[in-house]
Amino acid sequence: MTHYGGPAAHGMLLEKMYDLLDEDQMRQLMIRMIESRIKMKEHRIEMMQYKVETYKMARDMLEKGAKK
Repeated sequence: MTHYGGPAAHGMLLEKMYDLLDEDQMRQLMIRMIESRIKMKEHRIEMMQYKVETYKMARDMLEKGAKK
């Protein structure tokens, strides 16, 4: 949905493209869209792993400081 209350431009664009592309082009487009989603999810996982490592590092530093 857009900020102006209209339909989502992305969906309208895809709908137009579906009408104009042949089957092979459509397959290539779908593959690219799926690969894009995979990369996005992988990036999200990498960022979460980085956060977990940072929290563990902070916890270990605090534990070492508390033992002194």
